Amino acid sequence: MFDWQSHDAGGDRLVLVGPVMVAPLLSGDLARLGLAGVAQVAVDGGIEYALKPVLWAGDGDSGTSGTPVVFKDSQDETDLRFCLNGVRSWAWRELHLFGFLGGRRDHELANFGEIHAELKTRAHFTSAVFYDDKLEAAVRFFAAGAHRVNISGVFSLLALETAVADISGDCDYAAAGASLPLLSGRGISNRGRGMVDISCTAPFMVIAAV
Repeated sequence: MFDWQSHDAGGDRLVLVGPVMVAPLLSGDLARLGLAGVAQVAVDGGIEYALKPVLWAGDGDSGTSGTPVVFKDSQDETDLRFCLNGVRSWAWRELHLFGFLGGRRDHELANFGEIHAELKTRAHFTSAVFYDDKLEAAVRFFAAGAHRVNISGVFSLLALETAVADISGDCDYAAAGASLPLLSGRGISNRGRGMVDISCTAPFMVIAAV
């Protein structure tokens, strides 16, 4: 059996590179995002875009590599879920996901669901960032609890389950004890101008307006 633990890259951050990319990741891109030197795991077709990944995980239907590899033997779970199960015991607290937005909508929504579920079950998992094809942080997930988020521009606060949220700080619309139903419009179209304090009783998403 493949030993995921033997490949633990350490560190409190981990980059996952998926198949929906327009160009390979470059060292300059990662430096700009403050992710230089952070370990990468290629998820299925992401092997074509990752920069020196420590591991390649997925169903093995795309790409070739000399990277250590582990392929799933069942289609009962997504490639992302397979990868999350494997790296759960690693030391990371933050995930940075490239190549998981902009493809098939059903895959995109399923990936959101996988991150939401992982935030609820994995201890010490604090946040995840999905980057778009311009390598901008488009969707940020946070674990239940209090977080200070740097937001510039229009954003929406959404949850994948009914929750209660407080919002304060450098934003147009503050809220205290606001009910946040599943994927409701109550948290959409706010505007941040710096540090925004958000507390929520469930994992939540901060989505940048595009």
